[in-house]
Amino acid sequence: MSHTPRHIHIRETVRRRILNGTYPPGERIPSEPALAQEFGVSRGTVERAIRALVEEGLLVRQQGRGTFVVPSLLESTCFRLSTFAEEARRQGWEPSTHLLRAHVTPADEESAAALGLAPGTPLIEIVRLHHANDEPIVHEVRQLAHALCPDLLDEDLEHTSLHVLLLCTYRIPLVRVRFTVRAVTLENHVAGLLGVPPGTPGFAVERITYRTATQPAVRMVQLWRGDRFAFSEEIVGVREPFERDEPASEPTERSRP
Repeated sequence: MSHTPRHIHIRETVRRRILNGTYPPGERIPSEPALAQEFGVSRGTVERAIRALVEEGLLVRQQGRGTFVVPSLLESTCFRLSTFAEEARRQGWEPSTHLLRAHVTPADEESAAALGLAPGTPLIEIVRLHHANDEPIVHEVRQLAHALCPDLLDEDLEHTSLHVLLLCTYRIPLVRVRFTVRAVTLENHVAGLLGVPPGTPGFAVERITYRTATQPAVRMVQLWRGDRFAFSEEIVGVREPFERDEPASEPTERSRP
C-alpha cells in the first residue's frame, strides 16, 4: 500500500495528464469538486495539489472561469528578419494582424536619436497588434522618415508585410540590423490591448534596420507578452574550448652545445 500523501498523488496524476496531453495546453481542467469526487478526497486536498501546480507554472487560475493548463509558448528567433506571421506559421499557429493606427507624426527626441534624424522630423508611425490563433501576443510600433517613402500609408498595412513593402515596392536596401531586448512590465494601455493585467511581465524588442552601414531606416519596437512568448536561438558549429584545426606539433628536445 502506497504511503504517498494524497495531495502529492493527485498533483503527480494531474501533472502526468498535462504532460501527456490528456489536459491540452490552454484547456480548462476538471473543477476541484469534480477532482475531489474522482479521487475520493476533500476539496482542500485537491486545492493543495492544484496550488502546487499553479506555483510550478503548469496551471493558471482565471477568476470566475476555472483553472487552465498554461498555453504553450510561441517561440521567436528574434535576431533574424523573419516576420511574426512566418514564425507563427512555422510553429503551427494561425497569425493575424490588426492595424491600430497609421499616421504622420513629428519625431520625439528618442525616435529622432534612434533614426539619426532631427527632433520634429515628420515620421510615418504604424501601430499594429499581432495575434496567434486569435490571441493577442505582441504590440508593435514601426517608425521611419516620411520622406523615405511618403506613399506608404496608402498601402494595405494590415495584411501586407512592411518588410516586404520596403524591400520590394520601395526598393529600400536593408543592409544591417541592430537588436536590443529588455525585460519590462506591461503598462495599462498595452496590457489592455494584449488582454493581460497591468504589470504583467513582458519583453521589449527594439530593432533598428539600416539602409547603409551607418544610416538607420526603420525603428521597430515590439512589446511581447511574457506568459505566451519565449526567445529561442540555435548556434551551430560551436567548437570545444582550445580546439585546434590541426594537431599541435610535438615538442622537440633542445640540442645541447
